[in-house]
Amino acid sequence: MISFKEQHIYVSNKRFNSLIAFATEVGSNSATTQQENLYVSGLKEKSETFYPGYDFEIDNEMASLDERKFWSKIFFDVSYLIFERKIGNQNVSFWQPSAIGDAYVFARLLLNSIHDEEQGWHPKTLADLEADAVRQNGLNIQ
Repeated sequence: MISFKEQHIYVSNKRFNSLIAFATEVGSNSATTQQENLYVSGLKEKSETFYPGYDFEIDNEMASLDERKFWSKIFFDVSYLIFERKIGNQNVSFWQPSAIGDAYVFARLLLNSIHDEEQGWHPKTLADLEADAVRQNGLNIQ
């Protein structure tokens, strides 16, 4: 289970492990500061202690606001990269819709935890960057 306060999502053990693995992979590629690299290595290290049925409580696992901001962006990007077929097993697609949903909800739970401290903040995600490019070039609806 992944939770923040009374909000939670249940995911299978395999899905939870996959989400963490995807996030650390994307986080490793996205980290631009020493602190962000520490967030990634910290989650990788913690993930070795996760066990079947582990309750991932966001406020305990990611205590700092900056860390939750980083991981919020990363989990939004994980959902986008699964959709773009750039991460995960691309030989089959049955797993993708639910994985996209789980990563997105994980990101939203992180975002809710951020909004408890900083209303209105939103990460600049890969999807946002794509949308910005489309807006800049004009929307071509056919």
